[in-house]
Amino acid sequence: MTEFNEAKYAEGREVLVSVHDVRRTFWRGEEPVHALDGITLNIYRGEYICVMGPSGSGKSTFFNAVGGLDTPTSGRVFIDGVDMAQLNADELAFLRCRKIGYVFQQFNLNTTMTALDNVTLPMVFAGVSADESRARGMALLERVGLGDRWNHRPKEMSGGQMQRVAIARALANNPSILLCDEPTGNLDLKSGKDIHLLLHDLNKKGGVTVICATHDPNMLSVSDRMVWISDGRIARIAESKDVEIAQNSLGAGEEED
Repeated sequence: MTEFNEAKYAEGREVLVSVHDVRRTFWRGEEPVHALDGITLNIYRGEYICVMGPSGSGKSTFFNAVGGLDTPTSGRVFIDGVDMAQLNADELAFLRCRKIGYVFQQFNLNTTMTALDNVTLPMVFAGVSADESRARGMALLERVGLGDRWNHRPKEMSGGQMQRVAIARALANNPSILLCDEPTGNLDLKSGKDIHLLLHDLNKKGGVTVICATHDPNMLSVSDRMVWISDGRIARIAESKDVEIAQNSLGAGEEED
């Protein structure tokens, strides 16, 4: 596989997320567990990047650090040039509300609310009027192919439909970053493929930067770049097109070392 050339890849691109030597240590009794062990990575505006690795590798911890859902033990995370460590609780909440949309494996929908109410909920916290929230929420549900399901509750939907509602909700306040943590992990193959294509469409046509933590190798076909994390460190970075070329050259039934 072609070795990744960061300088060449970065030409003409604008850094949106910058992670500098981020470490996150948990304690198991008196034993430290280094979930992240010195991660440094730039993510560029308009990029679709997949972070891959086995369970326990540090993918979700990385996701939480970038999304402001957890505080690194050391190191710094910048979003659009803003050092998240320098923000107070209100400022951090403001940034998360308006800059970042979150999509989780478990959907995390309110089961008593309709699809439309779930989508418009983040707008309430952003101070959007009821009329605008409804109009924007309906437009988002149309965008993800669920305009006719706006009045349905999660129990009346399939897993793929619930994930589409979750994606619409993540887009509620027009974020520049969409953070997806195993977005196809609870879906069947067809529903997972539909979510891949939806995220790709949002990225390429909507200009949303997508950062996806995943086990799913099918994400390769829609992403720009792959980052592999192992034992809390970046093990490898590659452009997806180079990975596809390498896989095709190996032939059926073979795997790359």
